[in-house]
Amino acid sequence: MSATFRREEQALVVSGDLNQASVPGLWPLSPEWLVAPLVRLELAGLNSIDSAGLALLLELEAAAQQQGQALSWQDCPDDLRQLMQLYDLELVEGRLSGA
Repeated sequence: MSATFRREEQALVVSGDLNQASVPGLWPLSPEWLVAPLVRLELAGLNSIDSAGLALLLELEAAAQQQGQALSWQDCPDDLRQLMQLYDLELVEGRLSGA
C-alpha cells in the first residue's frame, strides 16, 4: 500500500506505507499539504515507515518552518519512534504526541 496525504482542517493526515518504494512518488512536496494554517501531522494511519519516510516527514517539517508554521507530530507509531531514536533526532522528539 502506498502512502496517502490529505488535509483535514489544520492537520495533514498521513496513512499507508511511507517507505523507500512510496516516497519517490511523493516528491516534490505538494503545496496543498503546506497551506496555512498547518499545525500537526496526524500519523496514526501509518502502517509502516522507514528512513526514507522519516526523511520526507522531516522535509515537510522544514518546509512548514520556512513558512513560519511549527508542527506537532500526533500519534506516532512505534517504528517511527524507533527510527528517531536510532538517528538521535531529539529536535523532533519534543513535538511528538501519542504512542
